[in-house]
Amino acid sequence: MLIVRGTKKLRDRMKGAPTAGSDDESTTVLGDWFVNALFWKPQVALLVNSRTFLPVYVPLAPAKTLLDRIPDAIESALRAHGVPEEIIAAERSAMSEVRLAPTNDRTVLGVMNEFAYLGEVFVTNGRLDLETLSMKMSDIIVGPLDKRAGTPGRELAAVLGTDPTAADKRNPLAQVIALFNDERGQEPKPVSPKMAAHDARRTGTKKRAGTAKAFQLKVTLRDIKPPIWRRVLVDGSATLDEVHDVIQAAFGWWNSHLHEFRIGGRDYGAPDPDWDMSQVLDETRYRLDKLAAEGDKFRYVYDFGDDWDHDVHVEKVLARSEVDEVPACIAGRRACPPEDCGGTWGYEEFLVAIADPSHERHAELVEWNGGDFDPEAFDPSEFDDNLHLGSFAISFDD
Repeated sequence: MLIVRGTKKLRDRMKGAPTAGSDDESTTVLGDWFVNALFWKPQVALLVNSRTFLPVYVPLAPAKTLLDRIPDAIESALRAHGVPEEIIAAERSAMSEVRLAPTNDRTVLGVMNEFAYLGEVFVTNGRLDLETLSMKMSDIIVGPLDKRAGTPGRELAAVLGTDPTAADKRNPLAQVIALFNDERGQEPKPVSPKMAAHDARRTGTKKRAGTAKAFQLKVTLRDIKPPIWRRVLVDGSATLDEVHDVIQAAFGWWNSHLHEFRIGGRDYGAPDPDWDMSQVLDETRYRLDKLAAEGDKFRYVYDFGDDWDHDVHVEKVLARSEVDEVPACIAGRRACPPEDCGGTWGYEEFLVAIADPSHERHAELVEWNGGDFDPEAFDPSEFDDNLHLGSFAISFDD
């Protein structure tokens, strides 16, 4: 059996589809697949595997036959990634029965949101066909895989125990990555260059001493009143990817979307040699104390879909001896908005609906959030757990 977990807007278009019972489970090796409707022109269904985060884009229409077409789409995607035919046959056999169910994992939906946004950009700018787009997106670094294989394509190979280079031979994107390595004089590695940069991240999670300065930053979400903010301490020698980790942990974001710092008219983030949307400097190579000083202000943007824009103010630069430990979250106000709620406007709608039991969307959004939501809640003691565990996934329906 294959359980396909559809978002509400898609399930609404698939009335009459066979549904999974509460005790039903996928018997496939790859487990459940999530699916959402993307209202592009023409409309597209985006599949994301819950175990590997592998994306597959297929035509949505006709929606009433989508559930029947999903096994074919998964089979084609696995073949495109060089999965051996005997594994494909076993997976296909296990998908002989397909049932629809609600979504239940925020992390998968966060990654899906990223693929929806980036996919639309690539399709609009490059007019890619859906199979090429699926392969291209399978080589994107996703946050939940940062301690694993890094990209969905590599994670697929790791889960199935197959040769990851088999997909590289079929994926033109891998050839671009190889060329990028060669041009920089780097020895080819068994992971993409994006993963190599990404592996350097999260060192900001270490409590460290010995550097001369500690930066006190006040980070405030834009366009929300009353304000949501956090005050954090960061070692002056921290690179921007480490500052990113600290901000994520202080707010309680899930680190499942792209981000950028905008400092002095330049953008810093996780550059991708295959993207030509912007000139982004590699955040792992730039230290905070080389880019900012006391009194300076800059911006941090997280999730280019919801566009959570943060103002960062360097309030103080302290002697390292003046603080107990870094990084740390020492103050703040109000709860972090639920991720993927639609940005500041969606958050306003969410707050109105969840506070009013008579609101037409109250029950839906309480279920979506996994329970009630207190916008005034803030607990700085959660910072260390967020920073070290890096786990923000909470089961929920869309």
